Order: sequence, then C-alpha cells, then structure tokens
Amino acid sequence: MAEMAQQSCQSDKERVIDRCSDIVDEKMRHRCEGARGAGAYCATAANTRACDATRAQCVLDCGGSVSETRSSGSLPVY
Repeated sequence: MAEMAQQSCQSDKERVIDRCSDIVDEKMRHRCEGARGAGAYCATAANTRACDATRAQCVLDCGGSVSETRSSGSLPVY
C-alpha cells in the first residue's frame, strides 16, 4: 500500500506538470503547477511507518516486547 501511495503521488504530480507544460512563461507555468498541487512533496521511498507500527503491535499482542532504538538516520528500529 505504501508503494502504491508513493506511485500515485508521483503520477498525480506528473499529470499536473504535463497539464501546465504548454505555458511558455516559466513563472506562470510554476504558478499553474503549484495551484494544482505539483509543488507537493512526494517521498522518493515508500512510507512504511504504518507497517512498522502494525508489526510492533503484533509483537506486543503475542506477549513480546518492543523497544525503540534510533539509528544514525534517526529512524526507529523495532
């Protein structure tokens, strides 16, 4: 699901950019893109935080324990 959401974001962004591409004036083209959401950030990798939380909850539900440690990239590791 995370990968599909990331791909959908990229597709939406590309569609907006394509829709505004015929505007010659660069400033007006960027305004067109921004007004339609092309300025929104799409992550380069899928956001799997929800999957990690689900996995941690599963471990807890089965009687295990979960401790969070931070890696050098500041991402939680379970």
